Amino acid sequence: MDFLNDLETGLAMRLLAGVVGGGLALFGARFYPLAVMAPGLLLGAIAGLALTDLDDGLRAIIAVAVAAFGALVCRFVERAAVASFGAVLAGGLVYTGWPMVLGGETPWWAGLIGAIVGVFLFPRAFRALLVPLTACLGALAVAWALNMQDNPAVLGGVAAVGTVLQFALSRKGNKKKKE
Repeated sequence: MDFLNDLETGLAMRLLAGVVGGGLALFGARFYPLAVMAPGLLLGAIAGLALTDLDDGLRAIIAVAVAAFGALVCRFVERAAVASFGAVLAGGLVYTGWPMVLGGETPWWAGLIGAIVGVFLFPRAFRALLVPLTACLGALAVAWALNMQDNPAVLGGVAAVGTVLQFALSRKGNKKKKE
């Protein structure tokens, strides 16, 4: 019950935001795939708990199977969403940018070509931007947890440290893979 009292005052929420924000700032890109698959894994756990009429062993097997399937579906949906967003973004940029750069009306095929290029290029750009984006999101959470969300030094400092540390850790991981 003490936790509920803390939750009402906001202390527990700020503590949780600080821990999650710190994790995002420092390790967000590494935890991203797990965060994407978490809803599917959670669905498996709920399915295992909901099937109370079955034997415990069978419940566990069903829970693991549903969790694995749910995680795969979540991962597929995430990849499709990123590629779709890239298509819409690149197609829209070509469609609206054509008249500004080349003049005249945008031909119908220009947006289509932009969308096709966006499907292939945006997921790569998204992966490259994942480190600074997760560091910035983590910085926002940490700053809110400290009640310093208006302090640019805290926001920028946590985001910068998180970005540098994540890139440094990813380089170390890449060097170990090459050896």
